[in-house]
Amino acid sequence: MEIASRRVRSIYYAIASPTRLEILRILNSKGPLSYSDLKTLAGFKSKKESGKFAYHLRKLVKQALVSLDRGERKYNISSLGRLVLNLTRQVEEQSMLESGKFYVRTSRHTMEEFNPDRILQSLIREAGMPVELAKRISDEAEARISKFQTAYLTAPLIREMVNVLLIEHGYEEYRHKLTRLGLPVFDVTELVNRASRAKEGLCTVLAQTAKSVFSEYLLLTQLPRDVSDAHLSGDIHLSDVGFWGLMPDTLFMDLSSLNNNGIKLGRLSMMPKLGPPDSIEEAMNELSILTSFLSLELASEITYENFPKYIEDYAKGKSHKELKEAILNAFLLISSNLAISYNKPKIAINIDPYSNNLEEKLNNKIMLATLDAYKDYSERIPLPQIGLVILLDKVPDKDLTKRIASIVNSGGCISISTQRNLIRSYSGLKKVSSDAEHEIDNFSLIHSLSLNLPRLSYESNKDETYFRAKMAMLIQLSINALVKRRKMIGEMINKGLLPILAQNQNIISTDFMPAVINLIGLDEAMMNLVDEKTKQQERRTIIEKVIGTATKFVGERVVKPEESTGIAILQSDSAERFYNLDLERYGKSVVTSKDGRNAYSQVPWIQSTDLHNENIVDELNYLSKNLSSGFSTIINIPTKADLDSVEKTISEAIGKLDYFRFSKKITICKNCGAKFSTEVERCKVCKSTALAYHSTA
Repeated sequence: MEIASRRVRSIYYAIASPTRLEILRILNSKGPLSYSDLKTLAGFKSKKESGKFAYHLRKLVKQALVSLDRGERKYNISSLGRLVLNLTRQVEEQSMLESGKFYVRTSRHTMEEFNPDRILQSLIREAGMPVELAKRISDEAEARISKFQTAYLTAPLIREMVNVLLIEHGYEEYRHKLTRLGLPVFDVTELVNRASRAKEGLCTVLAQTAKSVFSEYLLLTQLPRDVSDAHLSGDIHLSDVGFWGLMPDTLFMDLSSLNNNGIKLGRLSMMPKLGPPDSIEEAMNELSILTSFLSLELASEITYENFPKYIEDYAKGKSHKELKEAILNAFLLISSNLAISYNKPKIAINIDPYSNNLEEKLNNKIMLATLDAYKDYSERIPLPQIGLVILLDKVPDKDLTKRIASIVNSGGCISISTQRNLIRSYSGLKKVSSDAEHEIDNFSLIHSLSLNLPRLSYESNKDETYFRAKMAMLIQLSINALVKRRKMIGEMINKGLLPILAQNQNIISTDFMPAVINLIGLDEAMMNLVDEKTKQQERRTIIEKVIGTATKFVGERVVKPEESTGIAILQSDSAERFYNLDLERYGKSVVTSKDGRNAYSQVPWIQSTDLHNENIVDELNYLSKNLSSGFSTIINIPTKADLDSVEKTISEAIGKLDYFRFSKKITICKNCGAKFSTEVERCKVCKSTALAYHSTA
């Protein structure tokens, strides 16, 4: 017993020195360390102090608190040392509690004695509260905190206490400014687990965490209260809320403008200025780099036009194989860079088989090389992030049709525009950049704002005049929101936080930034406004009134051309959210959806047989022409469709629709990443049954 007592006293003596206690903490946090590394971390940097350090280390080794691995010549904390360190921490915390003082674990990762003046300073500095009122709130917070029976406080806990007091006293505006943004512990854990199951990597976790913070920041502090409330209630929907106040959505860029201009990446001092390129390899490499950097400044889509013109000088001396390989490598590099980015906008490349800007033979050479490269790309990448927008105002020859059909059938992303004088993004956004005085090649758009049309119809009691009046009021609120967003993004550009947009205003306009309002659930709204027995023509008349009211209303409120606003029907993540919110509010007896799905309609999905229905085709073309900012029709390709049937569908659609893209259901193996253009029950490569099904639309 006496021996044990002496042993305990020796251990207490060993840790009585702050230096030796610090050595234990270093080894506990850093793991095994060499003598020199441990000495440096413990603060013994000069040779004169070597003896002191050796003395302290010997004391710890002698008491078996630290062990030496003679093979690796590294010191590590022992299990006894770890036990002693934990007990020491418990003693420290209990002594704080017994002393009657409070200690705070701050957001700066320090432990400090509680100081009520910090609350006072935060209320004045962060919330902008008058000094007298701030003093009263901080005194009340101190009184409540003094009643806590805890060893330590945390900065978030104190902030929550102050926010509760602000709510109790009716100071909600101050509470909004003082709110702490971030994720609860449970949500972070779930986020990590989901990313792990999906094998998405750490970049996804970091991106989602950042988006969560900026989403709260936008809704709490940046947007007017009526706009935030409209989003939260489901009257409108803001897509990509985490990016909404930070960057534009879509960029239209004429690549031929880079042939005579270099572009500054602006992000890092070691990054070169791009262009003009000297070879096809350099041109493709610069396109890959530019796309990677632009993807950090655009939330939704990057649309390139005049791709053949961009590479015409470098394609003349190249064979089909060389040209195809250069383009394919660029596509693969772009997708690889996007895979590890916090943002993954769609990349669309517009190509025109019958362009007048190039010699016909050279244009045809570039066109075929691009299509063949994209075919290989779409077969290698399970979910292509790059899509092709092909401009065709007439049915192409058999060879070109077969190439396009082959890409569609293998799971590539193809859209076709029969209006060759109008550039569109892959999603269907129109590039409308001119009026009597303005003609701009490169500019960005802001959209990601949708209106809940079915809700307006539920509240209009089948009165289409009242419906249109309520829609106009909601459009006005949306215009105000988009004006505010344009200012927020302008501030980001002026602060240099979007460096490419900020430093290349001679190439990409930042003054001209059109806005788009998206209409969701037009079909469901018509189902509620129009009786089932109503003829097709009467339904069409009301649709024309609704679209006419929307486009006229936004047109009358545009004062400056650079702040133009348009109406569109585009794919959005709002359709399901709107449906679920309305289901909670109105119930199943009121809420309906066109196809019985748990979501409202967006862009129309049709079958190839619908191309023979004149009413359907006529309505689709009306919407395409009269929606000022964009529209798209999606043609569903059956899983088992053969090449001939896809070719036939393409030829028929070109003669009837303005703009359309294809949806093909594909199968992807979660185990090996193999891709199949048909539905399979087991992977043909690794035999796994862990399969995922995706649509290419």
